[in-house]
Amino acid sequence: MRTKVKVAAIVAAVTLTALACFVLGHCREHDARVSLTFQRYSDLDPYVGDVVFLNLTNASNQTYLLCMTGNTNTWVSDTSFGHSKRSCMVNCEFSDQTPDGWTNWVQPASPVRGSNAYTSLAPHSGMVVRVPLPPKGQQRKVAVLYEPAPAGWRPSPFWRRISGRQPLLLRAWCDRALTNQWGNIGQQ
Repeated sequence: MRTKVKVAAIVAAVTLTALACFVLGHCREHDARVSLTFQRYSDLDPYVGDVVFLNLTNASNQTYLLCMTGNTNTWVSDTSFGHSKRSCMVNCEFSDQTPDGWTNWVQPASPVRGSNAYTSLAPHSGMVVRVPLPPKGQQRKVAVLYEPAPAGWRPSPFWRRISGRQPLLLRAWCDRALTNQWGNIGQQ
């Protein structure tokens, strides 16, 4: 009888370990499949101000949700170099260089989710996001925060209000630290 209990305990432990490795590996795959790369600093476009434009790319087969900053629709047209494109601001995690060292902070998601507070990143697609520049002369590291869309998700975040569950936030870190050498005068 003792041997059967030991064998059952070992089988259960191995099964749980294998399941945990699969789940953790699956989450890491999502992180590796979404990338954030530098595109350009803002020019003198009056609609977007002093920001950095970054390319957010999803190479996976999964749809992801991104919360827009301030719980509002942040899509705007960018008229750089005579071409009209769209970009948005989404919640991010920042690591800012200060005279006393590095500080880390996250833009918190709004507790009230409006129908226009989210955007989605479809499988094998990309979008342009805007990120505010750090104070003049400092550096900023940035990661876009995103979460897997639940099964059967439709373009409305109503599911979270009724489910009450907390999202699994993933991060896509930018491929470089951002700088602001110009202050608040626009730049190229």
